Amino acid sequence: MSLSPQMRVYLRLLHLPLMDLCHAVEDALEENPMLEEVPRSLELEDTETPAPSAPKDTDDEAGETLPDDWAAKDPLTFANAPADLSRRRPEDTRKIKDFQETLITQPESLFDYLEWQLHFLELSEKQKRIAAEIIGNIDPEGYLKATLEEIATASSTEASVVEEVLLKIQSLDPPGIGARNLREALLIQLERKGPEATLAREIVREHLDLLAKKDWKMLARIFSAGGREIKKAAELIARLDPKPGRSFYAEDAIAITPDATVSIKDGTEDGLEIEIHNDFIPKLRINAEYRHMMREKGLDDKTKEFFKTRLANGMDFLKAIDLRGSTLRTITDEIVRAQPLFFTRGFSHLRPLRLKDIAERVNLHESTISRAIHGKYLKTPQGTIPYKSFFSQKVETENGDGESQKSIMERIRSLVEKEDPRKPLSDLVIAKNLKEEGITLARRTVTKYRETLKILPTHLRKRR
Repeated sequence: MSLSPQMRVYLRLLHLPLMDLCHAVEDALEENPMLEEVPRSLELEDTETPAPSAPKDTDDEAGETLPDDWAAKDPLTFANAPADLSRRRPEDTRKIKDFQETLITQPESLFDYLEWQLHFLELSEKQKRIAAEIIGNIDPEGYLKATLEEIATASSTEASVVEEVLLKIQSLDPPGIGARNLREALLIQLERKGPEATLAREIVREHLDLLAKKDWKMLARIFSAGGREIKKAAELIARLDPKPGRSFYAEDAIAITPDATVSIKDGTEDGLEIEIHNDFIPKLRINAEYRHMMREKGLDDKTKEFFKTRLANGMDFLKAIDLRGSTLRTITDEIVRAQPLFFTRGFSHLRPLRLKDIAERVNLHESTISRAIHGKYLKTPQGTIPYKSFFSQKVETENGDGESQKSIMERIRSLVEKEDPRKPLSDLVIAKNLKEEGITLARRTVTKYRETLKILPTHLRKRR
């Protein structure tokens, strides 16, 4: 089933963290003359319901050339650039910086921050030791300076096992951490930006050399893309951080900007308040002047179609921004309902929660929940943490409580360690033992967990 234009815009914006959304809004302002920013001193005047969708603009850009002034710009000269706030008004820039200064909740070093995040990963004891070895070999700029083989030797394991753990480390923040070179650091960051970064990913993966040479025409030819597409991809790459760990440099630390805040109301545990941070997103409306021009007589068909298409696209964009905010609030509401003791008492009260649980409660698809929490942070009384930290796989116990995969696998490991080597436990017997503890698992699930733990099957564990 194909998605409607409105749904495509909504899903794209839903996927973006707050600061990326601000960039998307600014891009929309530049590309669509029907949109304009509402002055801060005015209330939003245009509250009409979005018009029915019109066909997207399908002008062919294949033969378009890049502007001369763009060719003079180097998208790789961003090694020491701060966050791009240059296009925001002075008062907005001050507001963002003031807000960020209140959110420096990261541990004092990159190592501490990575070590803290390990608590949110499902790792065996062996994987934890490997993860610590990996983190210990990440330099201040965020790059892994030891080879997989060197870490494997230090950890008494195989390089393939180290690589599995490294992939988990690379899912942590800041984006790009644990990369082994510039290309990998950029690709890790682009992977988090979803399908909108497809062209940028291909450029970095296959033709980073051409990007460094600013060979725009060759890139356009290779990817059969127009100048505008290449420009947008290069600008996206230019906004990435080639030194992922530098936000922890003492001289220019950059705080995380959360999408929402949960606070304890009136300093008590009786209630929790939720605030979705929309203040940094430029408020948009439809340009009244252009809308008036649409009604003028004597317009040729091409101009009428241009206005009609841009109006429909603009209305879709406005509706998508509103829907993104309401979706994020709905999900945050449900997280708070599911985890009240975490917010008031701390991490020891964090319960296992699945995307499926929230999806069912709010009547949304699991993939929509995944998009909504992607790359986003929540400021809480316990610190500013990733939305994804609230979610893990869980197994239902007979009394209805949840057990995380990690705790279940540790129980399986414990059972195997205590078994009689002459009569090792089969997966079926392990499942029965777990059921006696109130945990119901299918035999095939026990098998999957056992294999994940790298525990041999029964006949290979038996000793005479």
